[in-house]
Amino acid sequence: MTASPPLVDVAPTFAPTVRAYDRARYDFVSAVAEALSVERLDRLGDQHRYDRLVRETDQATEFHSRFYAAFPAIRPLYRRFIDEVVAPVIAEPFCFQSVPTFRVHLPSNVAVGEFHTDGDYNHPVGEINFWLPLTDAHDTNTVWIETSLGRGDCAPAPRLGPGRMLVFDAVRWRHGNVPSETGSTRVSFDFRCIPLRHYRPASDRSVNTKKLMVIGDYFEV
Repeated sequence: MTASPPLVDVAPTFAPTVRAYDRARYDFVSAVAEALSVERLDRLGDQHRYDRLVRETDQATEFHSRFYAAFPAIRPLYRRFIDEVVAPVIAEPFCFQSVPTFRVHLPSNVAVGEFHTDGDYNHPVGEINFWLPLTDAHDTNTVWIETSLGRGDCAPAPRLGPGRMLVFDAVRWRHGNVPSETGSTRVSFDFRCIPLRHYRPASDRSVNTKKLMVIGDYFEV
């Protein structure tokens, strides 16, 4: 999982890559901490504990509710990040997820309820997933991805944190979480983009938000 040149053609799959961005210019850490009314994102687990999350509940904590309610205030920063950081990576016209998916990986818990591919959840081939941790992400509190397509032998992503993001084909590469043994909370968000030459309007809906997987609902340009 090393840095690579800009992605030119995303119809074939590609190996996960790590890319850097200016964490001061795109200060999502402060924006999300303000949205959640906390000083330290990595201590969210000190406030509340939840039963082991499953697919049906992994977007249902109070932290998720606060983030999505406050997202309109974060949107300008998100849009600037899309325009200035993501666009050069894709290097062609694309659409992107209107509201990113928020993740909270609490101690002794998981952030996503099951190992999966996004294709299992109605996402189309051609999507590029951008995963941005806002706290230190490593070992048992990070995303685990199979080491090569189809092997299923998931392993932790390289150590990441603010200023570094993982870019990968979540539609086809199996990924998920294991219970965190780090003692701290990992907070992150992720979003999906599709080059317009691969975009096809569909009647499918996202599993969590039930939005149609089309421009004007789940996606925007």
